[in-house]
Amino acid sequence: MVRLAACLRAVPLLLMVPVGHASAQGREDPLRPNWQTYHSTAATQALLEGWAREFPQLTDLYAIGETLRGTPLMVLEITNEATGPAGEKPGYYYDGNIHAGELTGAEVALHFAWYLLSNYGTDPRVTRLLDSRTIYVRPKFNPDGADVALRSDETLRSTPRPYDDDFDGLLDEDPENDLDGDGAIVSMRVPNPDGQWKAGDVDARVMLRREPGDRDGTFYDLLSEGTDDDGDGRFNEDGTGGIDMNRNFPREWGLEFEQSGAGPYPLSEPETRATIEFLNAHRNVTGVFHGHTAGGFLYRLPSTGPWDAFHPFDQRLILELGEQYRLTTGQRVVPSYSDPRAHRHGTLISWAYWDFGVLGWVPEFWGGFGKDYDGDGRVSESERLRWNDEELRGAGFVLWKPFMHPQLGPVEIGGWKGRFTRQNPPPHLLEGEVKLYVPWMLWLAEVSPRVVIRDVQVSPIGDGLTKLTVVVENEGYLSTNITKRAVEARLTPPVRVGIVLQDAELVSGARRLDVGHLAGSRDTGGGDRLADSRRTVEYVVRAQTASAAATITVVSEKGGVSRRDVSLDGR
Repeated sequence: MVRLAACLRAVPLLLMVPVGHASAQGREDPLRPNWQTYHSTAATQALLEGWAREFPQLTDLYAIGETLRGTPLMVLEITNEATGPAGEKPGYYYDGNIHAGELTGAEVALHFAWYLLSNYGTDPRVTRLLDSRTIYVRPKFNPDGADVALRSDETLRSTPRPYDDDFDGLLDEDPENDLDGDGAIVSMRVPNPDGQWKAGDVDARVMLRREPGDRDGTFYDLLSEGTDDDGDGRFNEDGTGGIDMNRNFPREWGLEFEQSGAGPYPLSEPETRATIEFLNAHRNVTGVFHGHTAGGFLYRLPSTGPWDAFHPFDQRLILELGEQYRLTTGQRVVPSYSDPRAHRHGTLISWAYWDFGVLGWVPEFWGGFGKDYDGDGRVSESERLRWNDEELRGAGFVLWKPFMHPQLGPVEIGGWKGRFTRQNPPPHLLEGEVKLYVPWMLWLAEVSPRVVIRDVQVSPIGDGLTKLTVVVENEGYLSTNITKRAVEARLTPPVRVGIVLQDAELVSGARRLDVGHLAGSRDTGGGDRLADSRRTVEYVVRAQTASAAATITVVSEKGGVSRRDVSLDGR
């Protein structure tokens, strides 16, 4: 990893930022960020650096790698170092914006980091969390792609790395085009007697599917705005980039014919490789929050493979933690994979479970595209247009207008500006969206295991010998192994208790003892913590001087480290 001082190289600036977005040159106060704007990579970097300056006792800012363009992949590590090193506390990993146009993910992660830092010392819940846990926040998983998505209106899911989407030997040769120069790439409706679309009778902006046998009226083909740049008869089929990085992870990775956008091989992208290397280097991470848009719901496991492949213990845990999301956000929770026709290869949350032993989550932010005015449980296109007219004052939809297309002849250009209506909240609605997820994000980190030395008894037993009785406990909610998968695949070592003596000799007991995994209060009912959450370890030592002492250390990969210094004369 490259620390802050080594990574403050020039970050690509965001040019021609649309109105309502943070400028790279703006002097945003890091203590009072604007949550009604979308931050470029440069603006994000400025916030992270500002927080690192303002909260040096709580933060460590570093790069875990860089993109093909040399942009640092930044992580903000947040914990109170005065209560112990970051790596010796249970951790949680939060990221966002792996898909370029899914900009809300970066804002949710940024807002969460700011919320923690600005409330430490005044909010007891946040203070307890940062005193006992470590939070890793990575707002811009895909910084280069996110900047392209902010700079242009082209549909983009990947990084800008050139890619041959249509296997014609050319790279990015047929992107969408802003033909009328209005700054928005929308849709084209092309008159065609055999077309499958027609304009609505009540509202001509609405495009309706043609019914079988319908022969009355004008029919259209619907295309995205652009030209057939490579002359292959298809429009806009090979735009900027093309690798879907959430299909590029090694668990159940599939070739392109199995999973479009998978890339040439697992972890072919520096962003995905840096993710796996970071998590493997931070074994204290107890879960993965992987922010996406849109839809306003949570994808839970399974993401790859059937539900029956999961241990029943893990099934119950997935459902329980997902239910907490529903309770705090009011949004539904659905499996990422349940239909064999929708198999998802190579996702981060699959790798996190099967190869790292923790649970991962994919919140799909922003379910506010339109409004259910009639209360029938669905949002129709007419209701979306009404929402656009009333909430956005018409700004989210381009009215259809004639255009002479160089290849198709007379067409009409219009439709939704999808980036900040369908895919992300309009900027003035962003603040309410990012605040919504804070309670669940806090809770995910709070329920981690946490090992402590509950008690040490020092008992002289004669002949210069002293007996030490050490009670070790997991006071966290989850078990120290998190999942049964971690135990079965030997992904997480057992809890270990060690003793180091000063001016004393160990007569009986092991200098290092594996005591197995410890249950959390979830498994013990939260009442009396019986054998499953506690272990008792005994030593007999012989003091050699009056200053003889012992240091007891308990180490749990996911539950942190606890130490206790003991005077062997009982003081």
